[in-house]
Amino acid sequence: MFFLYALLLVLNFIISWSNASYVGRYWSESKEVGGSFRSYVVCGYIMAVAGFTMVYGCVLLLVAPYIMQATGSFDAEVIADFESLANDILYLLVAVPIVLSGIRIWLASLKAAFEKKTFSYIANAGWNSYAQIHNSISLARNAPSALGRIIEAFSGDGKSRRSSKKGSEYTVLLAILVVVLALAGGYFTADAIMRKADRDYDGFEAAYRKNT
Repeated sequence: MFFLYALLLVLNFIISWSNASYVGRYWSESKEVGGSFRSYVVCGYIMAVAGFTMVYGCVLLLVAPYIMQATGSFDAEVIADFESLANDILYLLVAVPIVLSGIRIWLASLKAAFEKKTFSYIANAGWNSYAQIHNSISLARNAPSALGRIIEAFSGDGKSRRSSKKGSEYTVLLAILVVVLALAGGYFTADAIMRKADRDYDGFEAAYRKNT
C-alpha cells in the first residue's frame, strides 16, 4: 500500500515537472501573443504549482506526525487533529485551482481534437475529459465537508474538536505551517523549471520549424 502511494507521488511529481517544462517553453512567447494562448499557458503553470504542492504536502503529512511524536510535546489527539486539518486545507488549496484551470485545458484539448482529428489529439481530449469530470465530482463531494471542518477548527467550535484549547492552537498553527511550506515548495519548484525551460527553448522558432 505504501509502495503504491509513493509511486503515485512520484508519478504526480513527473507530471508536474512535465507541465512546468512545457509551459516554460512558451512562457515569454505567450506574453507577446496574449489572449487565449496566454490563458492556456498560465493555467498549465497553475496546474504545475498545484501538483508540486500536493506532492510536498503529502510528504510533509507523512513525516510531520513522527517528528511531533519524537518531541514528546504533542499527544495523539493533537496529532490526529493536525493531520485532519492540514489535509483538508491542502485538499482545497490544490483541488480548487486544478478544477478551475483544468476547464481551460480541457476545452482546448476538445477543440484540438475536433480540428486535428488524429488519434493522439482525440486520446488526449478523452483523458482530459475523464480527469476533469472526475476532479469536478470529487471536489463537489468533498469540498463542503472539508470546508466545514476547517471552519470548525479555526473557530474552536464544533463537537469534533477533541484537543484542549492550547492543543487546538497548536493544531491550527502547525497545519498552516505545513501548508505554507508545501505551497512554497510547489511554487518555487514549478517556477525554477518554468524559467529554465523559458531560457533554453524558443517557442516561436520551434513553431516556425514545424510549419516549414
